[in-house]
Amino acid sequence: MSAVLIAYDLHKIGQRYTALRDLIKKTFPNPWNALESTFIVNTTLSPVQIRELLVPALDSNDSLLVVALTPYGWATLGMPASANEWLQSNV
Repeated sequence: MSAVLIAYDLHKIGQRYTALRDLIKKTFPNPWNALESTFIVNTTLSPVQIRELLVPALDSNDSLLVVALTPYGWATLGMPASANEWLQSNV
């Protein structure tokens, strides 16, 4: 399994945040809602597979970023200690 960052901006009035969040939480065990529109998940799926899985919960003008993380490919600032602990344990 690898850690993958999922970040999104929903641009349409009446965004479907609930549908997207629910799909992420339903699909990935123990997703971490790192920031308001950012999750980090552990999965065997590739970033492309995750993108395709999430497309139904997005509108055509929304933005989505899916990035595979590496153990030494992250840094934080202003995050609680629990954030660093989660990253150290899961990335």
